[in-house]
Amino acid sequence: MKRTLALVVGLGLCASSAYAASPDCEQLKGEWVNELGSTLTINKVDSSNGGIAGTYQSPSGTQGKKHALVGWTNTAKSQPNKSNVAVVSFSVNWGKFGSVTSWSGTCSVKSGVPTIKTVWNLVRSNSDFEWDHILTNSDTFTPK
Repeated sequence: MKRTLALVVGLGLCASSAYAASPDCEQLKGEWVNELGSTLTINKVDSSNGGIAGTYQSPSGTQGKKHALVGWTNTAKSQPNKSNVAVVSFSVNWGKFGSVTSWSGTCSVKSGVPTIKTVWNLVRSNSDFEWDHILTNSDTFTPK
């Protein structure tokens, strides 16, 4: 009986450690979702240079397929009497859709919730008008 209980407890501890903590501004790795239901998944943050790797899944216009993303984060040493945030930037190549989107923004805690606020530019190779190749807007991401 003792052996079985120890095994069950041990398996429970292993299973719970398999789930990562919710991402935050110090540990960006994890899943983030924006107000339109797109999922930003940061799989890797290179501590030596700030490189980011992961996927982006948008429910609109791309049939919900995951697309690779690459980017950067940078956090300067906090300075007294200054607003201090983590900065983040990432891009997605939408492949056959003929477009690329790049997001740049900051991560800070808003009302107790880690929040990435970004502006984005989507550039597309095909458009109805010459002036319509670049679209700009903003997104807010919070942990999923």
